[in-house]
Amino acid sequence: MGSDSRPGRRAHLYHAAIVRRSKIPIFVVALAGLLSIGVAPAAAEDHFTPLSARVLHAPEPVRGGDGREHLVYELVVSNESAFPPRAVTVRKVVATAGGRPVETLAGANLEQMMEPFGVVSEKSPRTTIAPGGTAKVLMDVTYAPGAKAPRALDHELVVSPGPPGSVELSRFTAAPTPVVDRPATIVSPPLRGPGWVVINGCCDENTSHRRSLLAIDGALHEGERYAIDFVQMTPAGRITEGSNQVLGNYPFYGAEVLSATAGKVVGVVDRLPDGPIDFELPPREAGDAGGNHVVVAMGGGRYAFYAHLQPGSVRVKVGQRVRPGDVLGLLGNSGNSNAPHLHFQLMDGPSPLGAEGIPYRFSAFTAEGTLTNFPHFFVLGDQAKVATAPQGARRAELPLNLQVVGFGS
Repeated sequence: MGSDSRPGRRAHLYHAAIVRRSKIPIFVVALAGLLSIGVAPAAAEDHFTPLSARVLHAPEPVRGGDGREHLVYELVVSNESAFPPRAVTVRKVVATAGGRPVETLAGANLEQMMEPFGVVSEKSPRTTIAPGGTAKVLMDVTYAPGAKAPRALDHELVVSPGPPGSVELSRFTAAPTPVVDRPATIVSPPLRGPGWVVINGCCDENTSHRRSLLAIDGALHEGERYAIDFVQMTPAGRITEGSNQVLGNYPFYGAEVLSATAGKVVGVVDRLPDGPIDFELPPREAGDAGGNHVVVAMGGGRYAFYAHLQPGSVRVKVGQRVRPGDVLGLLGNSGNSNAPHLHFQLMDGPSPLGAEGIPYRFSAFTAEGTLTNFPHFFVLGDQAKVATAPQGARRAELPLNLQVVGFGS
């Protein structure tokens, strides 16, 4: 066995030396005294690492529609390799709590949940970061309902080793973060009726909302972290009645959008036209991305955002107070929208893109299954294929990506 370096053990050995070697008692006793009072340990040894990593926004727990608790956040990983500069491939990311692994991304799962900022070549692994480049890793740590959330998380990164002689580690710890101990806000449904499909929802898939880390006014934000795009299927299981290139063929186009919370209206846009159906949207100004919309200050630094409303349909004004269930406007297709839908999110500031998305739970909904053929249903207009799970009445949960839900009439 190796030597035991614990202070108590060392002190015991030195006291034993006093008995055996009485000629040097003063020197040995002095050492034992220093050890017994707990001299501060030496500083940890520094090491070069090829990557740096940080958590963009500390996670907060939310109960998902799968019945589990979710901690959703992003790692921002930069290639700082210098000895020598080189492309670095991330092979594994392990989230730990108290030194215990709680979530691992590797292989195909890591390929799905990681991507460099900017254009990703179809021929390049999504887990490889060029020298000086930066990537995002979309994390979703889950645990059983009723279990206590970890107080903090850390991360172990395993990366491709450097060339022979490299002095940079290929396995290291990075990106510690606290976990915010705050229950997710409970809100009322923003729509009525059955058959609403959760598109681009939370949590463990690389959707357009989950990966929308954007540079807004000089800082990186993820306002859409928990956002949902709601579309509604017909009783026949389709998204339209007729051609999907005609706005009026979407039966839910013009549905009433309801305030999910009480609060004060602090933002209104009602001047933008509905766009055509377009599944390859061109870029547009950040301020117009939400189209016609309403922002409601809920209090406590929380804001609700309702986007893509029909032009001329907004029924509230800035400064007006609203209650849950008040009609804010009509579901439309304005702004950065492929087809009619309601974009709904909560955030920690009044700017939809320049804030951080925060979790929420709907007070009640009916789980009606999970859509399994999203592209064909949404883009081609095919009949929905819906898996039977989950089903039944749910309370105080956030429905997850592609779940189908019903809200009371």
